[in-house]
Amino acid sequence: MAQEFEKGARMVLAMPAAMPFPERGLPEDAVLDAVRDRLADDPYETAKNFGISYVGPPHPIAAKAARVAAETVFVDWARDMFPGTYRLEKEAVRMMGSLLGASAPAGFITTGGTESNMSAVRLARDLGRKSDPEIVMPETAHFSFRLAAELFGVRIRYVPVDDELRPDMSEVDRLITPSTVALICSAPEGHLGVLDPVEEFSRVAERTGLYLHVDAAFGGFILPFMRDLGYEIPPFDFRLPGVRSMMTDGHKLGMLPVATGFFIVRDVADLQALPTEETLIHTLSSTKPGASAAAAWAVLRHLGRDGYRRVVRDVLDVVRIVRQGVERIDGLRLVVPPLITVVNVTSDTLDVERVYQGLRRRGWGTTFGQVRGRPHIRLSIHPHRDRAHAEGFVRALEESARDARGG
Repeated sequence: MAQEFEKGARMVLAMPAAMPFPERGLPEDAVLDAVRDRLADDPYETAKNFGISYVGPPHPIAAKAARVAAETVFVDWARDMFPGTYRLEKEAVRMMGSLLGASAPAGFITTGGTESNMSAVRLARDLGRKSDPEIVMPETAHFSFRLAAELFGVRIRYVPVDDELRPDMSEVDRLITPSTVALICSAPEGHLGVLDPVEEFSRVAERTGLYLHVDAAFGGFILPFMRDLGYEIPPFDFRLPGVRSMMTDGHKLGMLPVATGFFIVRDVADLQALPTEETLIHTLSSTKPGASAAAAWAVLRHLGRDGYRRVVRDVLDVVRIVRQGVERIDGLRLVVPPLITVVNVTSDTLDVERVYQGLRRRGWGTTFGQVRGRPHIRLSIHPHRDRAHAEGFVRALEESARDARGG
């Protein structure tokens, strides 16, 4: 956790003015009007928000299925009371595991990547049975692993990365100790969208017998379909024998509602290492609304591989338009060529923050930050975006770059 507190000034948690609990209730119309007033403070229209991958509507069938299952829940202890809902969850897990190359997958739907990755660290710790457990992972891995390490008493050993965030695999063997319980890698990491060398991690896992978990929060709902479409995608999933568990987020590129994640293990027997009572609760968040399982199941069944291929083909066309637009704008360049839907823009001559502020003024949402001291604008493009959105963004980016040049 030390590196989290060594980043300099930390953001202060913002709170509104004191608000007492209401003595009397308000009419429904007045409450809904107040909700709309507060939502009006959000600066970006959904169609113009390229900053967060899950800012976009889920597939329409998700809401319809969720309404059908609105009064149900799924959790192991209640499976006798809601067997149909439980079946929806486990069938969705089976479908996702199959997509990711597992022959007999097991696992559960989670609230998203943080719970899924924490579940992996907990399971690896309990399987490893070390008195001072450690995990080895690239320093670009998601913060949820640091959270899990803090809560579960696990030490992290970090694999250094280069300027394009690719891990130095020559360091992995040196970092493994008798206390190591797991290796972690990402497919791809979330900041620049760079795919970790999962195949190399798998070979290390096979040779050492260590647990390997793959964080495919972004990749799980796009890389398999890119492979179907003929893209050259390196091996990253259960087809690699060293991969023991994976996770993916349906609310990023899978057109599922927030928050819907999957934690999947190759072998159901591994879950026996998790301490449970008679309730057999394997997850961290326990009981979840049946609507989540129904929505996930319905979208997977409704779209199928063919439907998802169309979705992926369309969103990659949006990425292409944005990428080519960046390449045409004087003074701007890509940080790395985009693999999936994460696009990062920087400049060697322009004030990138001024470009970012220009996009904000024009109503376009992106994020701004630095990688190794290099300022950049980051886009994470939702499947709902279309050609018109992409062309509109490129026009705004070109105008913002012109402003930054003083034109």
